[in-house]
Amino acid sequence: MVVKFLVGPSIMIATSLAVGLQGLLLRVAVIQAALPLAVLSFVYAKEYNVHPEIMSTGVILGIFSSVPITILYYIILGIWK
Repeated sequence: MVVKFLVGPSIMIATSLAVGLQGLLLRVAVIQAALPLAVLSFVYAKEYNVHPEIMSTGVILGIFSSVPITILYYIILGIWK
């Protein structure tokens, strides 16, 4: 999860700056990169019957941990006013 919350936004910053994205759109893109996408992976695990119980636990933990991290990104990027 640490990789998801740190590397994802870092790569998003680098690629967004490379294509010239700035301001509020850059900040929104960074926050989107930090949000979990685990719900889709749970759907695939359930459909193909590949450890859906473990995936559901991962989805829950990812969503619970993303809330304070997303708020922290809002504060750091200055979107929260």
